[in-house]
Order: sequence, then C-alpha cells, then structure tokens
Amino acid sequence: MAQDETTFECLRCGRCCSNLLAEDRGVLRGLTLLPGESELFPQPLVKPAVGVGRRPHGRGFRVTAYQLTEDTCPHLEADSCSVYPERPAGCRQFPFSLRRGPEGKVQVGFDLNCPALVALIEENPRVSVGSDARLHAEKLLDVELEAMRSPKRAWFYDLRSEKWRRYSELMDT
Repeated sequence: MAQDETTFECLRCGRCCSNLLAEDRGVLRGLTLLPGESELFPQPLVKPAVGVGRRPHGRGFRVTAYQLTEDTCPHLEADSCSVYPERPAGCRQFPFSLRRGPEGKVQVGFDLNCPALVALIEENPRVSVGSDARLHAEKLLDVELEAMRSPKRAWFYDLRSEKWRRYSELMDT
C-alpha cells in the first residue's frame, strides 16, 4: 500500500444493517446470503435469491444464493451487529461491492450511506479495498457471474411477488 493511502475501518454504527431491501431490474431483493450463511438467521426470514437450472423446483435446479427478507437485520441490537465475527459476506464487503462493467472489467462500487467511508474519502480520496472485504465481494460477484454465463438458466427470486424470474428476461429492464 502506498504511503498516502489509507484503509477503511468499520465504525460498527449499524447503518449498514437497515434498508436492506432494494429493487434491482424490477425484482425486490434482500441482503444476499451465500450458501451456509442462511443458518445465521431465523429460517422464516430467509428465501432463495439466485438459482440455476431449467426451471425452479425442477430436477437439477440448485439455489446458489439466499436472501434476507427483512429491511432491517434481526441481528442489529443497539446500533451494533450481535453476530459481527460471523456476519455474512454481504456485510463483510460493505461498503464496497464489485460488479462486471463494460467489456467485462471488474468495477468497485462504494456505498456512501456509510459514514466511515464518507469520512475516509473526505480525508483521503485514494481508498483501497482491504483484502478481507475484497474476498467477500468476489464471492458475491461469483454468484452474479454464474447467472450471467447462463442467463436462460439463471433465476432471481422476487420477494414482492414471491416468484422466480428468469435472468434473461430481466436483462432488458
């Protein structure tokens, strides 16, 4: 790391633990949970998020990610995460995200709702994504990339309608 760079340090303020539901291409989605992370939450609060196969519930269909159905995380207690050491990848990568941009290049996104990130950028505009945050962001990106590789076999679960939507049909919205 260059001498004039600094790294992000979480304030554990809890702001990232609310406003978790978001509309994406006409699909209402919650905080993405990788397989194995759904056990951190009461099962009635977890639904599938991304699946791959010919059709949902069909032979060979598999869920590749889950999602939290609540707008506020149930582990938020007194503006702090009660499961911080075990928090899911989506929480660990916050306030950063990775997306495939034009020509397939990976782009880093910043969530400016995070007061620690805003303060960091004001102090030093050369922000680096730490290896732990990047590792978890890459795991989440892998789920999206798998869907992009087979858009006719990839499905997103819409929390609003409680129905699966084919990824290829959402690409135009």
